[in-house]
Amino acid sequence: MDLLHYYISFAAIFLVVPIESANILAITFVPSVSHQEVYQPIWRELSLRGHNVTVMTTNVLADPSLVNLTQIDVSFVYKYMNVPLKSFRDATILQNIFFIDFFFSKLLQAEIAHEDVQKLLQRDDDEFDLVVLEALHPLVYGFAAKFKAPVVAISTLEPFIPFHDALGNPTHPVLRPDNFIHFYGEPTLKDRMTSFLHNIFYRAIYYWRLLPEADKVARKFFGRNIPYLGDVIGNTSLMLINSNPILNTPVANVPSVISFGNVHIKEAKPLPKDIQKFLDASSRGVVYFSLGSNVKSTSLGTEMRDIITQALSELPFNVIWKWEEDELPGKPDNVLLKKWLPQQDILRHPNVKVFVTQGGLQSIEQSIAFGVPMVGIPIYGDQPTNVKTLVDGGMALFIDFKSITKDELKKAILEVGTNIKYRERVVKARELIQDQPMNGLDKAVWWIEHVIRHKGARHLRSPAADMPIFQYFMVDVIAILLFGLYLSVKLTKLIIRWTVRGLTIGFEVFKKFLNNKLLASKQKAS
Repeated sequence: MDLLHYYISFAAIFLVVPIESANILAITFVPSVSHQEVYQPIWRELSLRGHNVTVMTTNVLADPSLVNLTQIDVSFVYKYMNVPLKSFRDATILQNIFFIDFFFSKLLQAEIAHEDVQKLLQRDDDEFDLVVLEALHPLVYGFAAKFKAPVVAISTLEPFIPFHDALGNPTHPVLRPDNFIHFYGEPTLKDRMTSFLHNIFYRAIYYWRLLPEADKVARKFFGRNIPYLGDVIGNTSLMLINSNPILNTPVANVPSVISFGNVHIKEAKPLPKDIQKFLDASSRGVVYFSLGSNVKSTSLGTEMRDIITQALSELPFNVIWKWEEDELPGKPDNVLLKKWLPQQDILRHPNVKVFVTQGGLQSIEQSIAFGVPMVGIPIYGDQPTNVKTLVDGGMALFIDFKSITKDELKKAILEVGTNIKYRERVVKARELIQDQPMNGLDKAVWWIEHVIRHKGARHLRSPAADMPIFQYFMVDVIAILLFGLYLSVKLTKLIIRWTVRGLTIGFEVFKKFLNNKLLASKQKAS
């Protein structure tokens, strides 16, 4: 028996595959369920692969089997999320830039000051092999400055212009407009000029004001001797962007920018009995109405609430509405209200005809995954661009949040819910998204481990990342060429002037000569 154990142990040495585990720190700071639904599968998979993952998160994964996952719960910042929708509807682009910067800075400062995060910052500077950061504000890079490890930036939406700049990734004003710029249909000359000027002025605002202010705050929390935040951001090894070729315009990315998507699609779970009964009994179809996890339907305001309520009451469909309070004044009989809903499992139900959505990327991905066409009511951020893409692809209709009417909303829902062409386009989009060599989760994890294996990704870095802005846009070349053209024009004008003057003088001299000859001839003849 002992001999048998010996042989089994000896054989096991050759059968066991060695796993090189790494210590990974992940910092996600935006209190948004939709954001965290994208990140959580990544932390889970890294943990299951044997890595020791420490994550600061606003949504803790309740899975005791993940023994390698340490979570720092900062969910208390959800209390800051009650932002009036009117502030987005009426704000200018400049106001939105400063508001988003102030809001994200406020969130991060509150989270960094949290007791458990302060304990994290007491750990050794070289404790982590990799830092993964939610790339939506420069202050978050203070963690990279503190722990001096290779950085992977990650985002559930298209990052702002400066984070592309850090990797030398092109941000064409028309092909890849910033999140603050939205084109409704084919961009007009005014749209293109607005986006072009925005690219210039936003960079000026960011590099001359927002980044220096974030650096000052970072020194308060991470130490006065940390490198300048701009330099830390510029050393980013890799950026992972949650995107796909259907919802995002195909654009050129440098090798260190990787797109992944659909990591948050979950396996089916049984619906609550009352929702299941409501769906099953809705033989004429169901409209699912939800403005996502960040926007509360209860914050719509009385006027807009009444418009939506009246439109829904006149539909031939039943409606499931994510409504965050116990009561809805004037609630129609065909509407079922719930404060929170298992969205993916509702969208799976065959009786769901239409998804009325704010146009968040995760909600759209889920709707496409389950073949449900949409009516989009975008409010802020990337939502208008997302819905515009859906409309261009024939998968949705667009409702302007600023000018919504009862009849417009009713008409849009009826059109999408009864015209089969919208569902057919969504199903085709699903086929294209799923036809990939590897799923989004495996792709994201593979690239994270790639950075760990090579202690960074300098080999993927574009030379554009290390160029000054004036060199990247060839301002010096253009200036020299323009100056040369200016000199050429001036010299040509000078030569022409001298030539004309010379010819004029020569003509006058010749004319005087002829006159003198003529005068001399007359005098001789007389």
